[in-house]
Amino acid sequence: MTAGRPECEWAICVDAQTSNLSEVRRFVEQVAAETALDLERVFDLKLAVSEACANAVEHAGDDNPALEVSARLCPPRLTFVVTDNGLFRPPSLGRAAQNRGLGLPLMLTLMDEVNFVRLPGGGTEVSLSVLLDTKRARVD
Repeated sequence: MTAGRPECEWAICVDAQTSNLSEVRRFVEQVAAETALDLERVFDLKLAVSEACANAVEHAGDDNPALEVSARLCPPRLTFVVTDNGLFRPPSLGRAAQNRGLGLPLMLTLMDEVNFVRLPGGGTEVSLSVLLDTKRARVD
């Protein structure tokens, strides 16, 4: 991770497997600690980013080898971006008939801004932003 400027960026890349979601959550905690984000917002971010990664693993296909998770602090906003390079795969018919997960509703509820972009070369980018308490936010 790099810090030291009013505008900071961090990034990690992990194999697109659910077993790596704990590494992503640790990354979110580390970034949030550097921005002095309060614990409730840290929890919200961990959950939303983890759900975005889980959706990418589920819907991007088996040939999607990696997920990139980046973060950018540009006060008063902290934004995490989850990028996969797979081709979107809808849920199978058997699973579509069941109740779907709560990932998307959680992301929309917990974040101040959520954006989805289908990338021209394949893949998806999900941006999740929270507004910072500008009186408490800091960058060392």
